[in-house]
Amino acid sequence: MLCGCQQAMIFGDNRVRRVIGAYPDGNARKTIMSRLALLIVSLLFFFSAIVASGAATTVTIGEYFSETDVTAPIMINDVEELAAATIKVSYDPAAVVVTAIDNGVSGSFIQNSQYAHDGWVKMAWYLVDGSLNGDVTFALLAISPSGSYGDYSDLEIEVETLSDTEYQTIDADIINGFVYRGMNGDVNADRVIDAADSQYIANSIAGILGYPSKFGPSEVSGDGTVDAYDCVYLARHATGVPGYEHLK
Repeated sequence: MLCGCQQAMIFGDNRVRRVIGAYPDGNARKTIMSRLALLIVSLLFFFSAIVASGAATTVTIGEYFSETDVTAPIMINDVEELAAATIKVSYDPAAVVVTAIDNGVSGSFIQNSQYAHDGWVKMAWYLVDGSLNGDVTFALLAISPSGSYGDYSDLEIEVETLSDTEYQTIDADIINGFVYRGMNGDVNADRVIDAADSQYIANSIAGILGYPSKFGPSEVSGDGTVDAYDCVYLARHATGVPGYEHLK
């Protein structure tokens, strides 16, 4: 006799030829369904965490090609209920120096420019009541060249505090910037954009001594990386090939 948990194929000679499947009893079925539900919930949590991992809020400072002073706003974009922030900006004092800091928002603003000539400044801000939303101009940095033509400095942001009205941390992606005292593409700083600049980039990529990396003026293709394509792009730009008129 067949048990209640099996299926079989019965042929004309009344013999069981093959058992083709089995299904669990009630208790086992409940256990399997519970485990399946737990697995589904775990997967949903995992994928939602992946989607949420990329912060919508960004903190940026910009990219600058200039032989003279520039004003660099520190922006906090796509933020909700911003109530306090502390941000530090570091740079190469041999190339540039922050000469003045202005607050870009209302509220209590404290600046520390005591170490500006050592290569960093820090700003703190908070609101007693209320909050800010959207795109916020946190501060304005006046940056002056301290070296010579062709000098380059990264502008590196460090967010020490970014919190809402409940004192909860606001996650944010940081987008650093740079200042290059010269023209975009003039990597070797001879005031001419030509094949020598393409060669400089190639030498820098290869790690040849005497060709330090200058990300700003070297990344001319606009794809976010410095590689052989930038050498090709810059060479085509310098020779007037159609489609390569613009750098970045």
